[in-house]
Amino acid sequence: MVRVKRRSMPGYDVLGNLVIVDFEGIPKSREQSIAKRILKEHKNVATILAKAGPVTGKFRTRKLRYVLGRRNYIADYKENNCRFVFDVRKTFFSNRLSFERSRISSLYKKKENVLVMFAGVGPFAIEIAKGNRKAKVVAIELNRYAYEAMKENITLNKTDNVVPVLGDANRLPNKYKRSFDRIVMPLPWQSLDFLDSAIRASKPNAVIHIYAFTKAEGGASTIFDAVKKHAEDAGRKARLLRTRKVRDYSSREVEIVLDVKLH
Repeated sequence: MVRVKRRSMPGYDVLGNLVIVDFEGIPKSREQSIAKRILKEHKNVATILAKAGPVTGKFRTRKLRYVLGRRNYIADYKENNCRFVFDVRKTFFSNRLSFERSRISSLYKKKENVLVMFAGVGPFAIEIAKGNRKAKVVAIELNRYAYEAMKENITLNKTDNVVPVLGDANRLPNKYKRSFDRIVMPLPWQSLDFLDSAIRASKPNAVIHIYAFTKAEGGASTIFDAVKKHAEDAGRKARLLRTRKVRDYSSREVEIVLDVKLH
């Protein structure tokens, strides 16, 4: 289950053993009754938390407050035959990318080297590695907490074919120059700022998966034009393989993914 919204009920996200509820616009007096209803409907859920502020900062974290059940902030979440454990206060994680993680894993081709930028607690990297045991996956993450959680999740999922790297994706080591056949860039609010680094790390004929926020109408072509410009500046040609809407982000914006091949 990704996101649930019913009449008279606020939207909420189920992350395994805990639920995060968006109570915006809901009277405080109704929170306990709503939380009890959620606990009753989801037998595996033990904790109800509420959003207590917007997503902020370079690590895109959010303040949360306890509402009901066991006082706990550690999610134990299963997705696509993988398990992830992490503190929801200290790292960004979206269960709404579950299909995308499965899709990218299914696109893997034999003997590919894969780079996951902005790897977080490891969902893209681990799902690719677990679904394709011969894959070699490098996962780079700047948030130290997320990096440590990713290492634990690698062990938890027995995916020793993932190499976690703590660092800035815009400062990839020289040893990764022209090293990867497939690159995943799941940072929709800033991915184009890292595109030059991704291109430098890509092999000839590599495929890059670029996530971006854009206008609901006509925004994909604008993003691809920017990608083409970055590629041309690096002496490469970009070919659009497919565009997919990942989700609605607001009334005017959507999150999309562009699968781009670099020649």
